[in-house]
Amino acid sequence: MNILQYFEEVAEGGLMRFTLNEEKRQEFLDSLPEDFCMNYISKNQLEKLAKANELSIRDFFDQFKIPETPEYANVRSGDFGEMLCFLLLKNKGNEAGLWIVGPRKWRWKGDKNKACHGSDVVLFHRHEHNPTTDDSIEVVESKMKAVASNGNPIENAIKGAKDDKIKRLAKTLNWIHDRLATEGKPRLREAINRYRFLDENPTYQKRFHAIAIVDNDLADDEIAKEIEDEEDIEVTVISMKNLKGAYETTFQAMLNQL
Repeated sequence: MNILQYFEEVAEGGLMRFTLNEEKRQEFLDSLPEDFCMNYISKNQLEKLAKANELSIRDFFDQFKIPETPEYANVRSGDFGEMLCFLLLKNKGNEAGLWIVGPRKWRWKGDKNKACHGSDVVLFHRHEHNPTTDDSIEVVESKMKAVASNGNPIENAIKGAKDDKIKRLAKTLNWIHDRLATEGKPRLREAINRYRFLDENPTYQKRFHAIAIVDNDLADDEIAKEIEDEEDIEVTVISMKNLKGAYETTFQAMLNQL
């Protein structure tokens, strides 16, 4: 699934901006629900667990997988932004001829009403079977701003990306490694070690991203704000009209398709 076709990409004010083509808005929104559902749980697992609990697939997904509203609407908003970043970075990698993969971390939530553990999005490129300096890792800190507020999503995303760079990525890699082990996926667990143990493997490329997903009516003002120029952090803004409506519609469509 390639969402890049729905956005205009331009360099703006020292960052990259992806603006949704509103003429393709509905097509874009229609493309999200199936993939976003799988970010929370695989189809086979959903069917298995729903049957075991004597619930419909829709009811199980609603009760046990997606954040509750209205109390935890902010968690739905955050999940939407992270999942959008997950797709964007995979698509950008594919566009550059790279095979980009990463765990759907939202499946591993300990509490559906809380944000996912660790760095928001972690994606990997392994150039060959054996480690090489062409291998890379993409790490994202994402922030949403769907309605007017005092929040500074670009600045806060940069701060989070800096934390990823300094310490959080290492902790997240260890957490992913442990989760893969407990899920009985030894080959993937071993593959993660390439990125955990730099002393045993050649250096790989690390790319840290600060991504703000902002309502189109707020985006120009946010971009105009003075921000800290943090070395080795790529700053991106994704904007669209009625961002709040976009994520609310997507979650309802996720339920409707089940």
